[in-house]
Amino acid sequence: MLALVIVSMLALVDWKNTGVAKPLWMFFLPMAFGMAGSVVAVSKKAYGWALISAIFGIVAVQIMNVVITLIQGP
Repeated sequence: MLALVIVSMLALVDWKNTGVAKPLWMFFLPMAFGMAGSVVAVSKKAYGWALISAIFGIVAVQIMNVVITLIQGP
């Protein structure tokens, strides 16, 4: 599920500089995949991985926004 968080996060990046806005629901995909991974980890009693998956899913989009702003500018 962590790989799906990364893939969905990379799908948000405007790789071709078209300036076309992504649909709002796409911004919730990394968080949804993180939470789904957390649920799967809890069901397997891997509580550490559940915590990591939940935190990574929640902060992935924010980290991506900061990195893109630092690289490309505002």
